[in-house]
Amino acid sequence: MLVRGFPSSVLFVLFLSLFASFDDDASDSLFVAAEKKPVVPAETIASWHEHHKRFRERQMKNRQNAMMGRKERLEMKSGWVDEWGNADRGGGGGGGGGGGERASVPEEEKKEKRDAIENVLEKSEKLRRTTSKESNEWLTKEVELAKELFEKIPEKKKGEILRAMENFLEFDEKPREEEKERKKEEEKVSSSETTLNEEKEEVDEESEKVRKEEKRRTLESLEKERREKEKKLAVVEETDGKDGKDAFVPIDEDDLPKGTVAYGTYDTCDTCELCSVEEPPESVDVTKAEKAKEKASPSSSDGKIHCKRCFGCNVVLSRLESNQDLHGKKVKMFAGASGAAVVRGYTKEHGNVIIKSWCDFGGYKQHPETAAKHPLKCKEETESKNARCPLKGGIHAYGECNYRFLNALDKLTVDANLTGIVPRTWTGSVKSFLPWDGHAVQGHKIDVRSQFYEVAKGYSIEAVYGGSVAKDTVDMFKNIKHEEVIKAATFDLLFSEQDRHGQNVFINEEGDITLIDSEGCFGPTNSLLLPGGQKFEVYRIGYNAVCCGNTPLSCPQPAGDHSSPLVGMDYRCHADDHFIGFDWPEGVEPFLRKIQKMTEDDVHEVYEMTRKEHASHLKRSVDEMLELGFEGALLKAYQRQKRGDGLTYGNDYWYPITRACCGNDICPMRVDNVVGRLNIEKSAQGEFARKLWGSQYVHGLEVKNSPSESLRTLASLPVPKLEKGSEVLVDRLKQQQ
Repeated sequence: MLVRGFPSSVLFVLFLSLFASFDDDASDSLFVAAEKKPVVPAETIASWHEHHKRFRERQMKNRQNAMMGRKERLEMKSGWVDEWGNADRGGGGGGGGGGGERASVPEEEKKEKRDAIENVLEKSEKLRRTTSKESNEWLTKEVELAKELFEKIPEKKKGEILRAMENFLEFDEKPREEEKERKKEEEKVSSSETTLNEEKEEVDEESEKVRKEEKRRTLESLEKERREKEKKLAVVEETDGKDGKDAFVPIDEDDLPKGTVAYGTYDTCDTCELCSVEEPPESVDVTKAEKAKEKASPSSSDGKIHCKRCFGCNVVLSRLESNQDLHGKKVKMFAGASGAAVVRGYTKEHGNVIIKSWCDFGGYKQHPETAAKHPLKCKEETESKNARCPLKGGIHAYGECNYRFLNALDKLTVDANLTGIVPRTWTGSVKSFLPWDGHAVQGHKIDVRSQFYEVAKGYSIEAVYGGSVAKDTVDMFKNIKHEEVIKAATFDLLFSEQDRHGQNVFINEEGDITLIDSEGCFGPTNSLLLPGGQKFEVYRIGYNAVCCGNTPLSCPQPAGDHSSPLVGMDYRCHADDHFIGFDWPEGVEPFLRKIQKMTEDDVHEVYEMTRKEHASHLKRSVDEMLELGFEGALLKAYQRQKRGDGLTYGNDYWYPITRACCGNDICPMRVDNVVGRLNIEKSAQGEFARKLWGSQYVHGLEVKNSPSESLRTLASLPVPKLEKGSEVLVDRLKQQQ
């Protein structure tokens, strides 16, 4: 009988080793029933276990080498028999023939048995390549052959072999069980890891959802807070939301000081804490102020009446906040250094607005602690009627000149299709009371003309990125819309903005760009969006290196170690191949053609400009843009300006231009370490940009080029130009005549 489950290949090797020590005299005896079980020495069983273990290791190795040849298999078999150890023991302690030497076996019989074993091994090799059906058939034949060979073994040897096989089986099953347990444990661990990974992914997804939800709630909260503030400023009465009836909360009039009433109107109140653009509720008696004036004695508090609330204003005013909330942090709000009064307003027609005035605004001061007193009268009222307006817009103490300048620019912006990046502006009357904010002129009544603006979206880019790109602001930096930067740069080039710094460029979470305070148009070209001007160069290498003479430091000063993130607003970072050429934003080219056809007088008259020089300046810019493209027009503008000397502060300087710095992988842009690599360029630098500005970024004052040299380089490049129609040429000849 055979022990089921014992490896057949091991069995046959056992047979082979035992055949070599058969006693011919004992071969005819049969083992019927032993009086006591055959005993195999413990050291022999341990040796078998060790040899069996080695054999299994070899077997695993052999399976990895399916192409093992006949010679190698025989060597394996022979080596296994040589290590068996029976030659020195003479048959073991179980008795039964043999003595001290191995019995001799005829060579023919040995050869026959070796051939039989070899055939079995060859069939075993085939077994691994056959189907399960063929394997079963072959296994049946293998068992039959094993039985035949087993019957030829002496009975004593049979007992020893059976005992050894039982020990082998027990020894062999143990590692198998351990292997099964190990695999189960691995599967369990793998399953656990998979579950943990899935749970982690679910947690990450859940965290992302929570983060987005928190962000959404924060934005909704801020928006709700803003709307509630607007509502509080603009609408005095409220409804309970159920029946629409007046839910106005009346003011307690019992404890009001003398000369103060609860309600009044714009006309009857001398000062007021909160004015409304809405009609008063039916339950409110707005005649109280008028009645109080009639009853007031001439000797009491100069006869002026103060109102807690009043009606009849056309705009509600509030002081501009000093900061805004961005991701839970305070971001500074810049009010400008011109001395103009800048306040928030709310009107029924336009909703939220910004109101700006350079004079005649009730003595209101934008910076009450430090700024000079706001002029009570505008210069147009004190100067001769024939006096001309200044060349520059937004000049302190001027009223109508500034308003006309800005309204002309607004018309031009509309025609050029650039209103998406510039707030609309108009002049209007302000009948209201100054904000009740604790300052000297709080609550004073005013009836003046001022400039109204749409509210800019977002935050000042200098307030957000004046230091560095941080972890909580990097997404907004990456979201900057390339096409809007190109539009903004086109605006500053076309209208020659000379004061475009980071405080008057706004950016929001969605990447929208808004330009404010464009009173510096029709002057030198100086914008942070355009490389080569002083504003840009200050952000690139530092104020001390550019305007050293305006500081207490010894001059010259070296370039700063790092560049401001604002250099990423360079138009080249947002243009295809870092080059615009003649690829104007939509709607700009028709406007250029229109202005080119018009005379200077026509431009001055149609757009109601304050100075004819503005029309001349615009026509020159238009001609250069149509003739030379974006880069050519920029270089021509710089060619008319002075070379920056590193000492003098001013708007009419140019500086050599190196390749664009669009990230901290190109130049030493200030980016927090936690952010890592950051680059916001739309595409890599193209051939035209490389030849014009160079392929390597140079940080510092060692850039070697000039507008004239760059214009010659540009002229040599095969830049596709706009086709000149015959109509354009005829119109141009007529203008020249």
